[in-house]
Amino acid sequence: MSGIIVPEDRVLSQPVTGFCRNPRCREKSNQEFRFKVEHDLFSCPKCGANSAPMVGVMTLTHMLVPDPDGPVRGNGGVRYVIACDSKRAYLATVSNDEAVTDNPKVANCPGCLAKAESLLLIHPKGMSLIEKAKRQQVSQDQLLAAADRLPEVPDDNDDEGDY
Repeated sequence: MSGIIVPEDRVLSQPVTGFCRNPRCREKSNQEFRFKVEHDLFSCPKCGANSAPMVGVMTLTHMLVPDPDGPVRGNGGVRYVIACDSKRAYLATVSNDEAVTDNPKVANCPGCLAKAESLLLIHPKGMSLIEKAKRQQVSQDQLLAAADRLPEVPDDNDDEGDY
């Protein structure tokens, strides 16, 4: 049987998701069909396609979490952990089709997203707490701008020249 092969050094603690780009398999108008891969050698469960680029494995994108004792060293020496595996000291290999990010909107590793949510790094609906704080800041700025547009109230006890 021919088919797509899941990389041997892929993290198996997280589910592997496959995709099929056959237009007849699409469930939404412009997105490829995605399915859970349960074997090392697989094909599309709908149409049977088994060759790239029609069928493949989705890149597993982990989430980096800042940690002063983390095994992963980033830009400027800042240390991180991979949320789903705090002892893992490497990000990706040439063949495992994995990636990392600190952006919760880009991460798709279920283990990382669950851990980040439990650490309150992301809101359950996917909004990062940083984004939430930025939105609140915008709201505060809008309030301050609105307050600046209010007419000034004259002060009855205004004694000019008494400093």
